Amino acid sequence: MVASRNALNILTLNAGSSSLKYGIYATDAATARRVAQWNDRAAADLDAAAAAASAAAADAVAAGLPIDAVGYRIVFGGPDDRPALVTPALVERLRALVSYDPLHLPGALAGITAARDVFPAIPHVVCFDTAFFRDMPPIAQRVAIPTDDDPYLRRYGFHGLSYEYLRNAIGAALPGRSIFAHLGSGASLTALRDGEPVDTTMGFSPMGGIIMATRPGDIDPGLVLYLMEKRGLDAAALRTMLEERSGLAALSGGEGNLRTLIERRGDERAALAIESFVRSIAKAIGGLATVLHGLDELVFTGGLGEHLAPLRASVMEPLRHLGIEIDDALNAAGAATISTASSQVRVRVIPTDENAVIARLSYDALRGPDGGRR
Repeated sequence: MVASRNALNILTLNAGSSSLKYGIYATDAATARRVAQWNDRAAADLDAAAAAASAAAADAVAAGLPIDAVGYRIVFGGPDDRPALVTPALVERLRALVSYDPLHLPGALAGITAARDVFPAIPHVVCFDTAFFRDMPPIAQRVAIPTDDDPYLRRYGFHGLSYEYLRNAIGAALPGRSIFAHLGSGASLTALRDGEPVDTTMGFSPMGGIIMATRPGDIDPGLVLYLMEKRGLDAAALRTMLEERSGLAALSGGEGNLRTLIERRGDERAALAIESFVRSIAKAIGGLATVLHGLDELVFTGGLGEHLAPLRASVMEPLRHLGIEIDDALNAAGAATISTASSQVRVRVIPTDENAVIARLSYDALRGPDGGRR
């Protein structure tokens, strides 16, 4: 497909902590339609991240579609996180932020460099996960420690591109009090009032919030001090522990994959890990529902939220006091709506598409209000 005069074919590169999702989207002022998609590529370290981006760009060239722009997901942008054209100055600003997000940002930067080598003559645009939460109420952004007016020390929120997709997909049907649950190896939940985010589980970094595959979620800061003072762990060792060996992996004895743990459910440690994960999600929903003064809609997305019906059922079981009633057959089938007709809370399952949002935001950054290129 060749982009029309008013459309752009945008290659999207969505780098996570260990993989790269990518595709090509025909994007105009109204839609971002996927016209090519490939399987995820492994990107577990810097070399792999660069190789994955190079291979993704080569796949795009081989597809025979004219590529008008490349859009990227960047997890952390700091206070200035609006979509932006990639320039030398922007790259330098992102490099200065690596210490805030060493799990994702180095690989994303390696991918930008590799893709620009393949496509040096077209615009490249970065889109930030944190931007979705920019206008959260101050009470949801503040952290209860002395910040010395450092603008970086606050709660941000992550998975914003996924939440933006859900909000757009539901559109005008989104009720006044909603909770979106993005459940994957990284996981978070966000509360929305009248379509705007008012609180979220992740905060300063993607390590906080609920339990995740290898990340602990919220923990007592006294534990970190103990590990430093009594066990002699330095910052690098702590980071490795908190990003790679915590969460489900720590509880289960080394396995962070929830699907594998479900297969091992007869194992006591696997059962504990699953129960802890479910409990942390249910507690977060209950807390966010309190912030919202009730709940009208709950949306599951992400690899686990979309595909694991037993997980959804287990999460919602202790939430019946909120008026949630689930149709077991609809849930097992992965229907778009899995709540009963009499449920006070509508429960949906919506597959997310962060890459479509990357394409949409990239297009907006490249087209002025008159439809001409900036």
